[in-house]
Amino acid sequence: MSQSLGDALPDSLFERLSGRDLHAVSDRAIVVCTVDDRGYAHPALLSYFETIAVDRRTIRLAMYSSSRSTQYARRNGRLTLILVDDRLAYYIKGTVQELSPSMSVAPHNAKLQFQVAEVLADEADPELEPGAYIASGVTYVNPRRAAALGQARQLLAALAE
Repeated sequence: MSQSLGDALPDSLFERLSGRDLHAVSDRAIVVCTVDDRGYAHPALLSYFETIAVDRRTIRLAMYSSSRSTQYARRNGRLTLILVDDRLAYYIKGTVQELSPSMSVAPHNAKLQFQVAEVLADEADPELEPGAYIASGVTYVNPRRAAALGQARQLLAALAE
């Protein structure tokens, strides 16, 4: 069951999204949900290499400028980030605005600013589901991870500006 943690990132989530320890999250994906033209949730994936928390209420995202997710975010200004990991899931809801349609370090990416409105934590209720827990997060494989780490540092620095 989800529990509201308020309108700011808790310490552990802020640290995870800070970009300071990219190795720890280099194989993890973040689900981004916008709302499509028909009112349905439109999920997409980002990596931690494209996402940085600049403070506890502000997250910047690098998303493909021409993607439907970015178009929907521009149109309705709302977004939800879903971070699933061992034992816990976080849902971060908020508003989004485009800061730039293109980034100098990644011209195909738009720079978006996401303002946190609510953070929810979701984990099994030990009384209702004793012993149940999320066993793993959403992960991916990138055979060029070492090269991607260098690029990610540049991209995150540009997002943080």
